Amino acid sequence: MGQPGNSSQYSVPHEARKVLEEGIFANTSISHILPTEAKNFAACVRFVGSDKPSIPINWRLAESAAALKGLEACLVATLLKTKYHVDISNATINTDHAQLLIMSTVVWSAQPSDGRGEGHSFSLIENAKELFRYIPHYDFYRSAGSCHRAAATNIYKTADGRYFHVHGSMNPDPTLDYLGLPHDMPAASLQDAWPPYVKRVSELSSREIQDMADANRQAGVTCQSFDSYRASEHGKANSHVGLFEIKDCHNSLQPPCWWPDSPQTCAQRPLAGLKVVDLSRIIAAPAVTRGLAELGASVVRVTSPHLPDMSALHIDLNWGKWNCSIDIKSEEERKLLRDLILEADVVVQGYRPHSLDKYGFGQKDIVDMCFKRPRGILSVRENCYGWYGPRSIRSGWQQISDASVGISWGYGRAMGLEQDEPVTPVFPNSDYMTGIAGVSAILTALIRRGRQGGSYEIDLALNYYNQWLASTVGEYPDDVWKEVWARHGKPVFRYARDLYFKDTSSAP
Repeated sequence: MGQPGNSSQYSVPHEARKVLEEGIFANTSISHILPTEAKNFAACVRFVGSDKPSIPINWRLAESAAALKGLEACLVATLLKTKYHVDISNATINTDHAQLLIMSTVVWSAQPSDGRGEGHSFSLIENAKELFRYIPHYDFYRSAGSCHRAAATNIYKTADGRYFHVHGSMNPDPTLDYLGLPHDMPAASLQDAWPPYVKRVSELSSREIQDMADANRQAGVTCQSFDSYRASEHGKANSHVGLFEIKDCHNSLQPPCWWPDSPQTCAQRPLAGLKVVDLSRIIAAPAVTRGLAELGASVVRVTSPHLPDMSALHIDLNWGKWNCSIDIKSEEERKLLRDLILEADVVVQGYRPHSLDKYGFGQKDIVDMCFKRPRGILSVRENCYGWYGPRSIRSGWQQISDASVGISWGYGRAMGLEQDEPVTPVFPNSDYMTGIAGVSAILTALIRRGRQGGSYEIDLALNYYNQWLASTVGEYPDDVWKEVWARHGKPVFRYARDLYFKDTSSAP
C-alpha cells in the first residue's frame, strides 16, 4: 500500500482506514471469505486518534490493530443486521486505544473484594507476588523460576554467524538438556544468566540447533528476513492464506440456525447465549475467546490440574470466562468435555498442533462429534507457523513467529544494527492481533451458519497475521520512523534483550 513520505503529512487514523479498505477488503486472500455487508459497512467506520505514531517500533502496529478492530466492527454490524434486524449507522475506532491492546498483559490492575479495604489494588508490574494470593500458581516446571531458567528463552548467535531463538516453552528442561546446560545455576540477573547460553550456542550451527530443538519437541527457530521467509518452502506453502481460513463442512442434518437465546440475548450483547468451549492457554487463543466474551458469549475455559500454565496472564486473558478443570487422560472426565462440546456453538483450541487428536478432540473430531445434532459447530484451532508446510506440526510462540517471519529482523535493521541482527519487539503484538483475527473469523462463520447451516473448521496462526503485517501493512516510511524513534531517544536494543528485558547496553 502506498504511504506518504513526509512525516508532517502522516496520519495514523488515515493510514488505519487505508489498511482496512486496501489491506483487508481489497485483499483477495481475505475479502473472498467476508460477507458483502461487512465490506459495505467499512465506509461507516470512523478512525480517530493522534496523527503521529507513538510506539518506537518500525512496524505499523497501531494501524494494524485499529484496522483489525475496524474489521470486527464491520462484522458485528453485519451480525446485528442479519440476526437482530438492527441497522447501525457508524462505528468509531480510536487508534490510540487500539494499540494499547498489545500491552494489556502488563498494564492491568486488580482490586480484590477480600475485605482488605477499599482502594487496595495491585498490578503485575508493581507486585506480581500478590497475584498468587488469588490465582493458583501453575508454573509447575519453574519456567521463570530463576534467571538461568528464564534465559532459556532468548536469541543467541550461532557458530555460522546467524541468530537462533531458543525457547524454554513451559518446561525449559529439554532445552537445557539439548544444550548440555544444568537445569539451574546461580545468576543475579538475566544478564548474568546469558554467558553459558552465549558460549554454548556459539559452538553450534543454526542447522544443528534447529535439529536439536525439533528432536526434543521444543520451540525454536533461526531468525530470518521476511524475504527469506517468503522464499522458503514453509513460507511458500502458507503464502495463499490471508488472516485466517474457514472451511465449510456441509451437512444436510444441520439447517441454517443461530444459537439458543438467553435472557441477555439482544443487540447490545450480540453474542449473549453463544456457548464457547476454550481449550487454550498463554495469549493468542485465549485472546480469541476473551474477544467473544466481550461481545456477550458464555465462555468456559477448560484446563487440567496436571498442565502448566502462565498464571500471570490469567487476569488479562480470562476475565469474563468461567474456568473448570478436566483431566482428559481419564475417560470419565473426557465424557464431561464431550458433554460440554455437545452444548457449545464454538470450540477453540490452542495447544501444540494435533496434541488433542489422540484423545478424540482434534478439529475434525469435534465436527464429527456434533454431526447428528441439528445445530452446526465451529471448530477453531490456532498454532504458530500456519497449517501448511514442514513446520506446521511444530510448537511455537509469539517470539518464534516474529523471528520466523522477519518481524524481529526488520526491527533490528530499523535500529541500524548490522549483520542481520534481529531484536524481538517488546510487545506480544502478533498474539493479540491473532486474537482479533480469530474473533473476526468466528463472526464470519456464525453469520454463514445462520444463512446456510452446516459446521465450520477455522484455522488461525501467528504467522498468518505476521505475514500480513510484513507484506501488507508494512513499516513506517523512513522519515516517519526516524521521527518517532528520535522522540523516544533513539533507543537501540540488542538481540539478547528478550521480550521483557529491554535496555540499551551492549549485547553479550
